[in-house]
Amino acid sequence: MPLGFLVVFSETGSQVTLEEFQDWYNNEHVPLRMNYLKSFLTGARFSAADSLKPTWLALYDINDISTFHHESYTRLRANRSHREAALVVRLEVLDRRTCEVLSDSGMSPVSSSLASSNPTTYIVTHGINVGPDGSIDDWTKDAFEKLRNVKGWVRTRSFKCIDNLKTGTSVAGNGPEEQIVSKYFILHEFENPSAPDSPEFDSIVASRERFDTVERRSWNLYRAYPGIAQGNMPQ
Repeated sequence: MPLGFLVVFSETGSQVTLEEFQDWYNNEHVPLRMNYLKSFLTGARFSAADSLKPTWLALYDINDISTFHHESYTRLRANRSHREAALVVRLEVLDRRTCEVLSDSGMSPVSSSLASSNPTTYIVTHGINVGPDGSIDDWTKDAFEKLRNVKGWVRTRSFKCIDNLKTGTSVAGNGPEEQIVSKYFILHEFENPSAPDSPEFDSIVASRERFDTVERRSWNLYRAYPGIAQGNMPQ
């Protein structure tokens, strides 16, 4: 089955302090996945570099999309701690998207991507809505070719969203349109924050006939986590 990818946007809001949020994420939520599940190949969190909300983004490489339905993973949500259950309902936004990997420009020697050994420190994400006469394969083929000319570019991957759920105090009571997200999610990795500011990159990701770019965001690495799958568990 295809490789999986997990995307989680979050915003603390007024009912959860940043200290409480970080303590839960770093010391409970992430370790329960990265320290015990070999299916979680990498895990990294990013903070917004563009002053937009949501402020936080977590990304995980998953060994197989079947993991999303495997008991080893689903039980973590079904049997949440009292602490986690009480915190999650107070978050302003929790936007979780499970994806499958569609295409990958390939690893770069300058970075271990989301792995903790030498992680990418700056990323740009966005969605792509594809018109009736276009295909995501056409977009990625063209983008991969042109991105190689962007100085400081490291890697780009495309994903198809197979399931999603938005919850939070700002979402409760809203209609079904609140759950609509782009079918395709794009992740660009860069060596530094100035690299994606180039006209060359802007032209690659700009909306055009057949392809509409949405939710463009820029992010700084907060932390890339070691894990059992990486063989570098903290002692």
